[in-house]
Amino acid sequence: MRPFALFILLVALLASAGCSTERKPGDLLAPGELGEIVVDGTLIVGQPVSRVLLRKTLSPADPYDPAAAAVSGAVVRIVEVGGAGIPLAETSAGRYESPSPPPLVKPRTEYRLEVQTADGRTVTASTVTPDTFHVDDWVLLDQASLAIRRSLAVASDFPVDPDSVYVVDSNQLVYQDGLLEARFARGGEIAFQVGLHSLDPGSPYVIDADFLSEEDLASLKRDSSSPPLVSEQNAIRLPWFAIFFEGRYRIQIISIDRNWFDLSRSLPEFGGSNGGFGGNAGDNFERPIFHVQGGIGLFASGSKAEIGFNILPGP
Repeated sequence: MRPFALFILLVALLASAGCSTERKPGDLLAPGELGEIVVDGTLIVGQPVSRVLLRKTLSPADPYDPAAAAVSGAVVRIVEVGGAGIPLAETSAGRYESPSPPPLVKPRTEYRLEVQTADGRTVTASTVTPDTFHVDDWVLLDQASLAIRRSLAVASDFPVDPDSVYVVDSNQLVYQDGLLEARFARGGEIAFQVGLHSLDPGSPYVIDADFLSEEDLASLKRDSSSPPLVSEQNAIRLPWFAIFFEGRYRIQIISIDRNWFDLSRSLPEFGGSNGGFGGNAGDNFERPIFHVQGGIGLFASGSKAEIGFNILPGP
């Protein structure tokens, strides 16, 4: 999963002709920083060590060219601090992956990215993975009293057919009928991001589309995400304003590391599509916070929990 907009390749943002209505590419990089190495790599606890993309920043005055941006011929590896190193081989221009099945990412573990480029530059970054994140209960609440109406099933309840989560009775949700809440034991998490994914292309709108222009309708996305959420509550609630379509949905809640949190809050373009999720955590950063030495970008980690359900139209 590229769970959220956070994973959009950073160099595409910096090299675009107009990356934001508020900030231009020149506001993010000084002229002498063109040609900077851009890292894109994220580790998810419990999943295989992922690929790393290496690009370089291009002039915002020129059309973005993926081939020109790719950093090829580098020596790349991810090292578990105190453990083994995992060499990554270039599988396509600027894309580096393990040539053999990689190990699973461990919780509460430091991983270090080491890059030696063909022109002699060194890029390093490190991340400390969060603890394993688990949602104890996904519940549907009564909107008026906030009493629990029912608990929802998760995919692990159906080891033979995990997709049953989309058809089981408990996971049929009528649009705007009740409140969906994820409940968990709050530990040492830094922050969370929530990703919401409509899985049925072409499914009809669940909102009243009669009052929206064609331009407004075209702007409604089937994938949306929150900004970084720093609430210390032991629950996260899904806003109905983030739901636009009928059909199957998947929600992913990710406990994010310091690198992910800092980049998300300092670069709003990476802080989520924000559809219905509320405000961003932190504002008015003059420049993005990159925890990368010798380059820019993101080498980060997270731990996720997810659920699937089906949205039915309201009465």
